[in-house]
Amino acid sequence: MTALRLTWLLLHKDLRIAARSREVLGFMLLFALLCVVVFAFGFLREGRAAEEQVPGVLWVTLLFTGTVGLLRLFAAEEEAGTLDLVSRTHAGTAPLFWSKALLQLAFSGVVTCFLLPVVLVFFDARLHGTGWILLSLALGLIGQAVLGTLAAALLVQVRLREALLPLVLYPLLAPLLLGGVKVTALAMGQSPQQAIDGWLELMVAFDAVVVVLSPWLFGRAIV
Repeated sequence: MTALRLTWLLLHKDLRIAARSREVLGFMLLFALLCVVVFAFGFLREGRAAEEQVPGVLWVTLLFTGTVGLLRLFAAEEEAGTLDLVSRTHAGTAPLFWSKALLQLAFSGVVTCFLLPVVLVFFDARLHGTGWILLSLALGLIGQAVLGTLAAALLVQVRLREALLPLVLYPLLAPLLLGGVKVTALAMGQSPQQAIDGWLELMVAFDAVVVVLSPWLFGRAIV
């Protein structure tokens, strides 16, 4: 069985489980909504939310919400005790890693489609530079999904992983978060493309390093 086919089979299995239970995605959507509501009321000024806070609220909420999904990413394998078996196939550990990363990316994509219009409504904001913002969101979600999958796997059998995962993951994602916030803020402020390019290059470089190193580190840690 090829690695690509095994990756698809594992991803298909996880998607079917998620579709039946709707537990993880439901919690992520609810958590995202609660975060936006709290931030919106926290930034009220004279009865109106501050539009300039949209980039920070959007990206921080995505970061927090992604952690909710990561905490349950390997739950099925952990509860069944099959994590070692799945990772020791002829195709190696890559199919398991990429199936989980793609699952997390799918969850985060759904949350983003829900979250972006909600943030704009609550903060009474208009979306400018849509293409740049969507590109930065795509780069951010890819980096968070891949690096988050690695961090979740390393902590899957560690006690208090709910507290340790943010402590480990958030500092590592800081360049990606900073780049996403800056691109979103500059695009919404209708800044010139030259000001945006540098931050996008930072995000692309970060994703490239993460995509190359994370599967290798995952294989070294799991085997």
